[in-house]
Amino acid sequence: MRTGKEYLESLRDGRQVYVGGELIEDVTTHPKTKGYAQAIAEYYDLHLKPENQDLLTFVDENGKRESMHWFLPRSKEDVVKRRNYADFIFRHFQGGIFTRPPAGMNVVMFTQVDDQEPWAENSRFKNGHRDLSGNIQRHWEEVTSKDLAVSPMFVDVQYDRGRDDAMAETPMLSIIEENDEGIVVRGWKAIGTSIPFVNNLLIGNLWRPGQTAEQTVYAMVPLATPGVSVVARESRAQPDADPYDRPLATLGDELDGMVYFDNVLIPWAQVQHVGNPDHAKWYPQRQFDWVHLETQIRQTVHAELMVGLGLLITQSLGTSKNPVVQSQLAELIRFRETCRAFMIAAEETGFHTPGGLYKPNNIFIDFGRAHYLEHQHEMVNMLIEFCGRGIVIQPTARELDHPYIGPKLQEALRGSEISARDRIKIFRQISERFLTEFGTRHEMFEKFNGTPPYLINILTMQRTEYQVDGPLTQLARDVLGFGDTAELGKRAEEADKASHYASVKFQPEYARSQDVHDGYIDDAEQSDTAVTTPA
Repeated sequence: MRTGKEYLESLRDGRQVYVGGELIEDVTTHPKTKGYAQAIAEYYDLHLKPENQDLLTFVDENGKRESMHWFLPRSKEDVVKRRNYADFIFRHFQGGIFTRPPAGMNVVMFTQVDDQEPWAENSRFKNGHRDLSGNIQRHWEEVTSKDLAVSPMFVDVQYDRGRDDAMAETPMLSIIEENDEGIVVRGWKAIGTSIPFVNNLLIGNLWRPGQTAEQTVYAMVPLATPGVSVVARESRAQPDADPYDRPLATLGDELDGMVYFDNVLIPWAQVQHVGNPDHAKWYPQRQFDWVHLETQIRQTVHAELMVGLGLLITQSLGTSKNPVVQSQLAELIRFRETCRAFMIAAEETGFHTPGGLYKPNNIFIDFGRAHYLEHQHEMVNMLIEFCGRGIVIQPTARELDHPYIGPKLQEALRGSEISARDRIKIFRQISERFLTEFGTRHEMFEKFNGTPPYLINILTMQRTEYQVDGPLTQLARDVLGFGDTAELGKRAEEADKASHYASVKFQPEYARSQDVHDGYIDDAEQSDTAVTTPA
């Protein structure tokens, strides 16, 4: 495990990073970037503290102690360990204000490491066959042994979705040459989170209709590779502000961004898969199941923070016993408990993958995320309503400390059994988290992290046995007296074959094996199928 100091030093590698149009010479010292770089350095150091050893680290099969963000869960108990680990990290960083620390991004490799053969076997080459077998395992060994930070970049630039052939016309990352050394690529990957602060990019695809073979590329690329340019959005960090006035923006900004590849050579040893859009249709969403599991944990922590802020602000205002407020607080609490219930249900009804990983139920992960997203804004509005005019009138630390006006403000704004300074601190946390540009970026990230709500539901229907000829219609068929379902199944098959996404039974087995079936699988039923992963 590396130290925070070693992490910061690894960022001084000549990387080309633009933030708001400015080329940043050193992301560890520039005002726009240093806050988040220091936060992730702190993240690494947390793992080295003796008091955190049992919670944040594990000993691998070779007797080496490693960070829990590399821990491959092989049982329900292991999944709970990972949940407790992520829960600690999100709580430590202001209740999950940082959406993608390394723990939430390194996991994108779990599905690849779990089942490596399909990536090499299903690659398609334009200029002679290349042996990609073993690359994923070597990448895994490299990132774990060096404790690197990895960011997935799978999303491509927006294009005219009114026609399928428009995809091929976009300047998205594409192979322009295959040679003995590797592939030469040019173009954009559209979005990644905290990419100025990672060591490697794991590039890939989330399939879209019209995707070409040249645009289908999966590879591990060091950020400092010549020809790679990061174009991050403008930073909302305010490192020089008073932490009392800006409790979150002073911590730094993780900076979403785009990356341009300008005739970049990616050696064959760094390539994981190329040339097969059909592979991209089935597998990558399963990679992000592990990312979204971390998301679900963060959202549950965030929901708990909302409850706590609601209870504190209503107590400070003396409104907590009002029947209407009590009812609203109960809604907040139900929101948090429902998020938590989905998380626990995912763990309890998980299953073993072919590689022996214990994977929480992807149905409950996705539906849990959808529940959070569908109700988050309602819960935020409730918090703002609790605040009343206090969400607008918030004296600064300087005003509260002023010798003349300060005491008068503190007298006017003190609350029920709470000082004005502490009550305003609650208002400021709610305001910055949910109403400022810094806070609304966080909300927008949650809404579009990986997949927006409607797509969560669509993907769920497309990759599980929730079909008209599947198990969920069996009871209804029995009640109706329908016997033979062959004709029903035939009609469903014809409809599915005509669609962009086939139903689950037409998906390749390597993809199906990464999904829970029939709604859930009891762990005991799966124990006989578990095998040991090569990793």
